Amino acid sequence: MDINNAKDNDTIDLRKLFSLMLEKKKIVIAIIVICTLIATIVAFVLPKSYQSTTLVRVKSGGSSAMAGYAAMAAGFGIDIGGAGTSGSPESYMELMKSREVLNPIMEKVDLTDEEREKIKIEDFVKDYLEITNVKKTDLITISAYGKTPEEAQMISQGVADNFLALMTKLNKEDNSSVLKFLDERIKIAKEEMETAENKLQAYQQEHKIYAPDAQTKSILENLNNYDTTIAQLQAQTDGNNAKLAGVTSQLEQQNASLLEYNVSDNTNIGNIRESIVNKRVELVGLQQQFTDEHPDVIRAKEELNSLEKSLTDEIAKAVNSQSVTLSPVQSSLLKDKISTEVQISVNNASLEALKAKQAEAQENIATLSADSVEYMRLSREANITGQVYTSLVQNYEQTRIQEAKDSMDIQIIDAADLPKEDMPAKPNKKLIVVVGFVLGIMISFGYTLYNYSKRYGL
Repeated sequence: MDINNAKDNDTIDLRKLFSLMLEKKKIVIAIIVICTLIATIVAFVLPKSYQSTTLVRVKSGGSSAMAGYAAMAAGFGIDIGGAGTSGSPESYMELMKSREVLNPIMEKVDLTDEEREKIKIEDFVKDYLEITNVKKTDLITISAYGKTPEEAQMISQGVADNFLALMTKLNKEDNSSVLKFLDERIKIAKEEMETAENKLQAYQQEHKIYAPDAQTKSILENLNNYDTTIAQLQAQTDGNNAKLAGVTSQLEQQNASLLEYNVSDNTNIGNIRESIVNKRVELVGLQQQFTDEHPDVIRAKEELNSLEKSLTDEIAKAVNSQSVTLSPVQSSLLKDKISTEVQISVNNASLEALKAKQAEAQENIATLSADSVEYMRLSREANITGQVYTSLVQNYEQTRIQEAKDSMDIQIIDAADLPKEDMPAKPNKKLIVVVGFVLGIMISFGYTLYNYSKRYGL
């Protein structure tokens, strides 16, 4: 009998419950009305917040620094298979939250002096911004919230404008050291070219030699192939050294400890480096026998390009595995530093191998007459200095073009809109009132259960 009573007490009789609810209907209704009324008051008392959005498109290609490097290589007739480090929408989104982008905006936002002193970048992003990326696209939406429509528009458009200015600044810094080097080197190369041409012309007039004989021409063409490639690699190495100095300076400002990071002990990178050196030597040898349209020459160039791209990818992979805690800017600079260092190492090794082959080819000069030897020397000097000057000028122009092109990697598709005064994004009055109503029902139900337990027990 006691067991049956216990079971009955553990079961809620819905008829009794609803009967009790009707009995207490005045209090139940009062609770619901009060909760709904409070929610309504809250909805109208909460400060209004307006939303403005800007749609930005970013190009997820190579970084500006590596693109500038690719332009340099292309200027010397060397294709490295595209850019190196890639910029992702996530990286751009993090840059949009940087101090350089947000500090000027925070100064314009309507805040008290006390609030302005206490607010941090993280707090500002949390309270005023919502930056999202549409999946599988290169579109970024910048949603900003403000106390007035004008403030919301100012924040949203300001983030896009300041971000564009930041990227333009970074691109110029990336290329400035290379452009400075090229500008100085072009002046020197021009003087060297003019001097070499004048010497050759004077020798031709003095010795009445205007065209080499067949043997001299054959030896000269073979040596010119080595001279051209060596000159290109030396100029490229000089440019890389200038670029490395600029990147190292920027990286030191960001995080000096990263300067110690290197990939010299990476087996994969070492193997690719050796393969590139061997392929360059092979290519020069083929170019001595065949024209650039020959299948073997084309194949060797394609294989060299593939190896260069593999090297770039392997470097990015190695750096990414070690740089998970770095900011996007630091990670990009570190990749540029390592890529440039490895490329300098590859070029130096290639130069050693090519100069050894060049020395072997120069043994044939002993079979020529003294006049032919001197003519060959002057002709080679004029050819080398002319090639270096032409390459530097082309490289300078391509780097300038690349600098301007990098600034177009970010495009504002839709400018920030001006919200309507009578359509604030927050608070959502209807939602708040509905929540208050539902909360009132839940409280009134709890009140009824409490009275049920007192009267009938549970």
